Amino acid sequence: MPLIVVNRGSKVSDGLFRDLIDALPELVASALTCENPDGKLTAADVELWSRQRDDVHDRGFKDLQIVVFANDYPERRVNLDERQKMLKDSIRELLPSGVHGWLWVRLAPSSFAEF
Repeated sequence: MPLIVVNRGSKVSDGLFRDLIDALPELVASALTCENPDGKLTAADVELWSRQRDDVHDRGFKDLQIVVFANDYPERRVNLDERQKMLKDSIRELLPSGVHGWLWVRLAPSSFAEF
């Protein structure tokens, strides 16, 4: 189950942020679905945490900071840069000019359980 963490600065309007938050689970599922038996994803499989940047304490000068944590499967890792570029390009299409940010896709071994 991927987890998206989105941090926004004051340049990102509430409406734009809502649109981005609504779109990200599907975009991530599409970009990270792979042929591993556990690697098939839908938007419902993706968790998302969002927050407004605290300009007093946070450091960083981008309008959007997006980190995606996902399970590391060989089928996903083999072309991770292509997957990241596909996701970045999809995000960029949603943003007006003048809004800048970064995307970091992190794959790692993990174990998940619900309780």
